[in-house]
Amino acid sequence: MKRLKETVTPDEPPMQTWYWGVDEGQPGTLITVVEATSSRKIRARIGIGQTHHFALAVSDEAAQLAWRERLVRAGRPVSPVMERIYFKSIYTRDFDGHIVELATSGPGFSVDESLESLGQRLQLPPWIEAQRQQIEAGLKPLQVPPWNPVKEHTT
Repeated sequence: MKRLKETVTPDEPPMQTWYWGVDEGQPGTLITVVEATSSRKIRARIGIGQTHHFALAVSDEAAQLAWRERLVRAGRPVSPVMERIYFKSIYTRDFDGHIVELATSGPGFSVDESLESLGQRLQLPPWIEAQRQQIEAGLKPLQVPPWNPVKEHTT
């Protein structure tokens, strides 16, 4: 992501606002960050209708560790590196209390199944494999229509 725009809000007190995105800010690619002030209280609460967390990709483990160290130096709370089988994650919170995940891009979803069979069987991490029967009992089959690339780009 790159910074696409920087403004100041008309609020009292004025707050710096940054717009981060890709593809020059195409819909669905923007994150807006508003400067935190001492008068703002943490407002994010996990619940129905709320986002649990949002994740951003980092290129590799070295970049992730560099971000973790930067957050620690800034005095921000940050988790240790979490092994997620398909990637590694660290977690922090933004100034409104939202959980922010920084995840590596790899190794990827082909670590435990072939590319040809990808997505055909429920894959679970080792720490919840013992709950497979219960998890599978609560799943409903998905009816996914065939992908049509022409239709996808005409909307």
